[in-house]
Order: sequence, then structure tokens, then C-alpha cells
Amino acid sequence: MKRWKAMLAAAAVALVAVAVVGHPVRWTEAALLTFDIAAGGAPTPWQDVTPAPTRTTVRWAVDGRAVGADLYTPGGRARAALVLVPGAAALGREDKHLVAFAQSLARAGFATLVPELPAVRRLALSRADADVLADALRALHRQGLAAVLGVVAISYGVGPAVIATLEPDVNGTVGFIVGIGGYHNTDEVIRYITTGTYRRIGDGRLHRRAPNPYARWTFMLANAERLPDPADAVLLREAAQRKLADPAAPTADLRAGMTADAQAVLDLMENEVPDKVPALLAALPDPIRTNIDALNLALYDLGALKARLILVHGRSDPTIPFTESEALAAAAPKGATSLYLIDGIGHVEFNAVSIANAWSIWSAVDRVLAQRR
Repeated sequence: MKRWKAMLAAAAVALVAVAVVGHPVRWTEAALLTFDIAAGGAPTPWQDVTPAPTRTTVRWAVDGRAVGADLYTPGGRARAALVLVPGAAALGREDKHLVAFAQSLARAGFATLVPELPAVRRLALSRADADVLADALRALHRQGLAAVLGVVAISYGVGPAVIATLEPDVNGTVGFIVGIGGYHNTDEVIRYITTGTYRRIGDGRLHRRAPNPYARWTFMLANAERLPDPADAVLLREAAQRKLADPAAPTADLRAGMTADAQAVLDLMENEVPDKVPALLAALPDPIRTNIDALNLALYDLGALKARLILVHGRSDPTIPFTESEALAAAAPKGATSLYLIDGIGHVEFNAVSIANAWSIWSAVDRVLAQRR
């Protein structure tokens, strides 16, 4: 009896400690928000206890071009403002999963701006996207919607988001960057999508998994337009479409009509030997190589980054290896990164919450909510 009394007393003390020094309200919010994100817009208790956000379209000019965005304004007080950056998605800011995610964040008190990135709808990204994002961050900062400014970037959108934040007049105004399934070195990502191989920091072994055909051929589809010869672009797109329909489809007939530039791209995408990747990358035509380098965070001084990084990555990600978020964390200033490697979510598939990974996902969501003021 004394033993049980002692255990109950200890439990009571623990509960009081949580109430006094912990964050029970935020922790409850994190749990509700975790499952709301997983629901992808379907009804949840989170929606029952939070006011609906307002979605409006806003516009501004970047280098003389009109840029559109959707602003999700919280129904209550905005406790932080952020720019939400999609990965490559044909529907861009209209993608229903992205809309649901933006609404979930706005219900948590984040004034959420989702800018239009034209290249994203072509399943591509460009260095120019970073300029649009930097201007979006400047606009949010000027409006003063909240005391805290941040970025949430998904997949390949992490690169342009970090580059935008490194702009001298933006760096320092952004308090946090959430990177979901992001990358550090574009060359390593290309090696992964073509050969399925990756290395961990401090581990000389080459790890391997089956390459993802979709990632490989959508990369070629997105970059075909960068070639100077329109005929080459047509042939590369045709090759990519064939391979997306059937990975075993032949391309020799299309290769015969290509210039050396297009053949170099096809050589890289059809290669499955890891050691050949550096030479094949070096052989790419300048427009494609230049764009890859411009988005390569490994070529930037990330030690100058003042924003805190919150990085979330699936261990079984078939598109970008989790080691890329590890490398990004290692390149950031010491002590400025929280890294969450999660089982069972694939590539930014947060509908896959389970008993096995719920704690890790909840911890990451709680860290994001802690950025609010």
C-alpha cells in the first residue's frame, strides 16, 4: 500500500510540474494540429475548436511582373506570419493538400501567405523563385501582421526558401524556417533519384534503395525546356513521358534525333552507376547545370543564416534521402537546428500518422507552435 501511495504521489507531483513548468495548452494544440494536418481537410476536432481562417488573393510586383498569392488570415489573433512554399506540384498554390495545410496553420494563429511560383506548376524550380519568396517575406515584414516571421517549405521548395532568407535585408527578419523533406546538395539528390544511392555524414559506406522512376523522369520533363533547341526539348519530353508510362520503354529512336546537349541529359537520367554521376553532371548543357548550381545549398554560406531551422524528413523518403536534411542541419550554425527523422511518412506524406511515428510528428509540430508569440 505504501508503495502505491508513493507512486500516486509521484504521479501527482509530475502532473503539477507539467501544469506549472510545461505547456499543456500548446501540447494539446500540437496533438490536435497533427491529426488535422493528417486529415488533409477532412473534418477534425481541431476545426471544431478553432475559428476558420479567411482566404484572400493579394498581388505585388517583382521586377515589373505581377505576382499573385493567397493569404490565409487567422480568425483570431495572428501570433506569427509565414510564407508557405510548395514543392513541385502541377496545381501550385491551388493544390488541395496545400490549401488544407495552409488552413491548418492559419487555425493555429499563423498568418500564412502562399505565393504563386510559375515554375512549380511545371514541376520545376528556378533561382528566380527565391527572388519571389524574398519579396513575399519583405511584404509580410512590412505589413507587421505579427511579431514573428517564418517560412514553411516543402520538398524542393526548401532550397529557394533558404536562399531567399539569406538575402541581406531579409536575413535577420526571419525567425524560423521549417523544411519538410528538403535538400542540401542538388548533386546528391540527382545521384539518389537516378541510382538510389546515398551516404550519411561520417559513414563511408554507400547505402542503396530502389530508385524512384517518377522523380527521375519528372526531373527530365521539368528541365527539357531549359535546352536552347526546341526540338531537343520536344524529344526529351517525349522520352520522359514514355518512361513515366513504362520505365522499360526504349528511347533509342528519340536519342537518334537529339543533339549532344539533349543526349547528355538522357545519359544522366538513364545512368544507374553511382560513380558515373559526377562526370555526367559535368557534361550537362550550361543552362541546366547553371540552374542546378543556383539552387544547390551546398554552394551557399549557410553559416550566415540567422533563422532557426526545424527540419522534418521521412527515413524512407523515395524522392529526397533523409541524409539531405542531416547535411542541411550540419551546415547550419551550431545549435540552430532541430532535426526530426520520422518513420513511415515517405515523401511529405503526413496522412501516414501511426502509433509508431505519432510522437516524432507531434514533437516537430510542437516545436513549430513554440515559434509563435
